[in-house]
Amino acid sequence: MRIDRSPRISPTTDETLAGLVRPTAPLRHTASAMSAHEAFQNDSTLYALAVVDDSGAPAGIINRFRFHELLWQQSGNDVLKNRPVAMIMDRLPLILDEHAPLEQLSEILSDDTSRYIFDGFIVTRRGKYLGIGTGFSLMRRIAERRQATLTHLAYHDTLTGLPNRQLFLDRLRQALASAARNRRRVALLYIDLDRFKIVNDNLGHTVGDLLLQQTAERFRSVIRAQDTIARLSGDEFAVVLTEVPSFEQAELVARKLLDIVRAPFSLDGHQVHLSCSIGAALFPDHSDDQDELLRMADDALYAAKRVRNTARRYSEDMARPAAASPMVFSALRRAIEGGELEVHYQPQAHLRSGALYGLEALVRWNDPTRGFVPTSELVQLAEDAGLISEITGFVCGTAMKQFGKWRRSRLGRDLRLAINISGLEVRDGALPAMLRRHAREADVPLSAIELELTESGLMFSDAVATELLSDLRQDGIRVSIDDFGTGYSSLGRLQRLPVDVLKIDKAFVDDIDAGARQGALVRAIVMMAHSLDLTVVAEGVETEAQRAYLERHGCDLYQGHLLSPPLPASEMERYLGVRQSAPRRSHAVRRTRPSTGLAQAALES
Repeated sequence: MRIDRSPRISPTTDETLAGLVRPTAPLRHTASAMSAHEAFQNDSTLYALAVVDDSGAPAGIINRFRFHELLWQQSGNDVLKNRPVAMIMDRLPLILDEHAPLEQLSEILSDDTSRYIFDGFIVTRRGKYLGIGTGFSLMRRIAERRQATLTHLAYHDTLTGLPNRQLFLDRLRQALASAARNRRRVALLYIDLDRFKIVNDNLGHTVGDLLLQQTAERFRSVIRAQDTIARLSGDEFAVVLTEVPSFEQAELVARKLLDIVRAPFSLDGHQVHLSCSIGAALFPDHSDDQDELLRMADDALYAAKRVRNTARRYSEDMARPAAASPMVFSALRRAIEGGELEVHYQPQAHLRSGALYGLEALVRWNDPTRGFVPTSELVQLAEDAGLISEITGFVCGTAMKQFGKWRRSRLGRDLRLAINISGLEVRDGALPAMLRRHAREADVPLSAIELELTESGLMFSDAVATELLSDLRQDGIRVSIDDFGTGYSSLGRLQRLPVDVLKIDKAFVDDIDAGARQGALVRAIVMMAHSLDLTVVAEGVETEAQRAYLERHGCDLYQGHLLSPPLPASEMERYLGVRQSAPRRSHAVRRTRPSTGLAQAALES
């Protein structure tokens, strides 16, 4: 039986039999055994001889030691004089194409047919004899490759093939030493993917791995051969840029990295939009110490993450206390249990009548050591710590209890209460029960509640999440997409989602005065939403010109500093009192900022 292990593709030379082939002249199958004897006599290093047919295709193999054993067991002269090689050859040799992968061959040599190691094998090219090989040389090559593989794995990330943290630190050390000798600069970039956890949690680890692999390939296309791009852990990458003439050159690379990540990813049938944040530090401008430089780049990344989709160069005001880098999860637990969290309220109003429509409840963390922590950072930390349900529970309980009091005092009559929900929680079966319990305890009808989820939170909502939201809508709860236009929504997706309200992101509102094109985007969003029978809310309205434009082009509701910034409960209560007693106006409140007095400043008379 012939064994043919020829692959369909041609791996690289180091991965195949190339280099192990000995182009020894074969014997014809009609040649006498004396020919084999003479060949072995003439070359003491010859391990085996191949036998081919008239067309040059392998027919068998004669192993040197088995041949001499045959001569010894039988009358040597009779064997040599009376038999053709076809009668004494092994008719079932191991036949391998020259491009056969070594890893495939290691499995063959591990079979019970261990004789292949001793007998040698025949190598072919397109089915024709090329040369012979020995099992010992093959096993040595395989062992060398495996050792090289182990060495590679020790210093490279198995998923992306990029250098790992250990090799990265070694490359950085070498780059800094060389730069110090030659008076050159080295730039260090820390990169973190924005919203990667959402992709991983909602589409699964397989798609998450594909995203990391594609990101690594994109980074490779930007980084020069003499530089280093490494994957440190999870979705965190780092770059060492050698021989940087100025920081502007490093910033140019950072911009390229930002741009290349913003291009859509195609992942297992899903199109995903992503961004990244980058922190940068420069040797020796910022520091000539490696550990200090690493800390500075990390602090700069931390500052960039507050904004996202941006690069930040280290400055002294970015330095964080050791206790805050990274923030300890126990601090968040303390905040929840120790009364450090607050709920502020921001009103929403009808654009045409100016009448209040509702209040959005917004969580604030007043950290005793840091002051007010940005909400985006609080939410991200809570999600990473697994405490987002506790945060949501606190906001729902506090806001509904306060809202219930305002409704009973007629301050909140006919208003709605909007509560932000993390995308992670639309997959949590405990959310409906929690909402119903708090509404019941606060004596607030569910029909007065509106849930706000970001586009990224709804981006990958599966059938379970869609069913959950649909059930809540049956109870009268309305569902809103927050920050529309910054993430992943599409017309087709909006048609399928159980959504009632669409909120235009502040970035689009800010651009209204920039030109016709920006205004056209807002008009298009309003028209699209109305075609789907959705209510449209504009966020971040700060000027009367913006408000007037939105009213003129059919937007339904608005919120922002022109109406009122988010206020704590006591100030919002005074604000509601003033609004209720004031005469109804046909246009929005014209004010840019409330004073602490609030009662008289809430409206312009």
